[in-house]
Amino acid sequence: MNKLKAVFAILLLFGMLLPPASSAVIVSELRPPIIIVGNIPRDFVIGPYEEFTVYFYIADDFGVTTGKGKVEAYYRIDGGDWKPAYVRTAAAGENWSLYQSIIHRFYGESQNFYVFYRKINLPGAPPGSRIEFKIAVTDVEGHTSYSPVYSYYVANPGGPKVLIVDPSVEAMAFEKSLDSLVIQFNVSGSFYHYNLSDFEAVAEPLLKLKPWMLTEHNWGDLAKYYNIRIVSPDELSEALREFQPQAVVLSNLWLPEWGLSKDQISALRDYLETHHAGLVVTSGTLFDATNPQHIGSVDGSPGIAGLLGLDPLIMAGAAKDGLNLTRASVMVPFIGTGYSLVLSERGPFNGGTVDVGTYSTVGWQYVLSSTHFGIAKRSVSRFAAENGLRMREMGESIKNLTGVQFNFSLSASMVLPEVVFSMEVTDKGVVMTHDGLKVELAVERGLLERIRLLHALKGYAPMLLARTSDYSGGILAMEGDYRAVYSSVELEAGSTEELSVLRKLVDWVLNYEPVQMPEVVILANDIDWGIKGNLLAAHLGALGLSVRHVTADDFEAYRNSKIVIILGGPDAYDGVGGYVRQVLSPNEQNAVRTGERGMFIKTNVWTEGQVVVVLAGQDRWQTGRKTRGYMNGLDKQYIRILATFTASVS
Repeated sequence: MNKLKAVFAILLLFGMLLPPASSAVIVSELRPPIIIVGNIPRDFVIGPYEEFTVYFYIADDFGVTTGKGKVEAYYRIDGGDWKPAYVRTAAAGENWSLYQSIIHRFYGESQNFYVFYRKINLPGAPPGSRIEFKIAVTDVEGHTSYSPVYSYYVANPGGPKVLIVDPSVEAMAFEKSLDSLVIQFNVSGSFYHYNLSDFEAVAEPLLKLKPWMLTEHNWGDLAKYYNIRIVSPDELSEALREFQPQAVVLSNLWLPEWGLSKDQISALRDYLETHHAGLVVTSGTLFDATNPQHIGSVDGSPGIAGLLGLDPLIMAGAAKDGLNLTRASVMVPFIGTGYSLVLSERGPFNGGTVDVGTYSTVGWQYVLSSTHFGIAKRSVSRFAAENGLRMREMGESIKNLTGVQFNFSLSASMVLPEVVFSMEVTDKGVVMTHDGLKVELAVERGLLERIRLLHALKGYAPMLLARTSDYSGGILAMEGDYRAVYSSVELEAGSTEELSVLRKLVDWVLNYEPVQMPEVVILANDIDWGIKGNLLAAHLGALGLSVRHVTADDFEAYRNSKIVIILGGPDAYDGVGGYVRQVLSPNEQNAVRTGERGMFIKTNVWTEGQVVVVLAGQDRWQTGRKTRGYMNGLDKQYIRILATFTASVS
């Protein structure tokens, strides 16, 4: 009996020494490993041929080093084949500050799981290269988790500095592993007690979108020639101070989480004006359904639209309630009609066409002629009708993001841009009509004068540098104390040809040249000149313009001047009234006499490429008041519009 007990004891001891079979592990719930990537290159950029070491942390309930467990990492360059990256154990505390930033996120009192600190080295590459890496971890139970698929670029440190605001670079890294990441987020809170809230914030809006609403951008072509940095919107102000870029790209900032605040937009405007830096804005950055502050407001608050000479978009947004169009947006993204991009011979282009395979954002077409606006409206409406499901999916996604229901089939009919196209700018505000409804909006003075000028200069400012054959896509530009471009086409998500167009735009805004402004001729009799004319001339001079005062006796020699301002109405003394009657229609002349109107802007009156401003009252004192009101609306932004007009006709 004692001998039998001894044999049993030996067998029991031997069994304890054997490794347990994997099938013996019993798990009550799914607990895959979590992967914490501790570092990626700052601003998604490194220097030429610079190696980069990625540190990452793994937590798992049963471990990843035995049985089925394994840790794998891969990288690729410029979209080539994925290659394995050798995973090494990092010593506890290696890269101390990074290590501390990782482990300090654990908030549980006890840790009933295993942790692993690992690293991989990624090779260097020449400027313009795009390097991607990913990590896959399988635990002993066979559960596999995936890291985001991060990408970064090799910049050209000797090139001009270009700051790219593009949160989609990080978002797309998460999108490629989103299902696995969501599981990791859940288990990090329920079991591992690890704070991944900042990672969850990146992924959260992605869960509300359809896959076709996210596109991958490729900044390799710019990185090859420029010293680029890629930042998120909340890093913009700091990046302007520290990096001091020569150009800024706002890349399709359409999600609410990607929006810029009014303060950030104001800081950007100040930076552009002070440094003569260039600006390129693309596609859905002007999507007002998600980021209405990018358009601006009637109180004169700065918007991105104003930086691009698209101030009238503000009026469409402000008029929606009064015109019963609250479910319509001014701008509509994700329009792809398939037409080629026709390049002009202005700005950086020398003609030609480029095939377009990316989306466009529509709504800017109010700047076109009536005929071209009609072509665009028919094409976009047809696209919306043929893609009704997509319009509804966009509506559902935007409601999930904002809580507001939009009708994008209605919006795609360009009803609000059409309202802008036909609006009337009065002395005191803007009148807009639709379907028998009428609304008159009071507008901050500076904005009102810019809208009056832009409304008169359609076809000249902004300049149309390129457009698709059906006018559903376009590239608009403004000159002045800085160059600014809006591409409604998402060029950064396109083909090699589309990326080449983007690089030409960046080159153009980088190579700033001051516009040689023509002399401003003020036609006024001595009375009107003495009341307010001399003050107007001084104000224009303070804004950098050269001014000449002439009377009617001398005006024939100056009637072909590019910029003419006339003080006085159709009955003004000393011959001025005769010239006013050449400018204004009979109805407009009567409106001056009755006091109904007194501020007008006309183009091509006595010569092509000319702008004529008429400031007229019922008498000399009313003319003085109109002049004062006009003068109060003149600022640097107004001069930029005149500069763009000058560049357009030169």
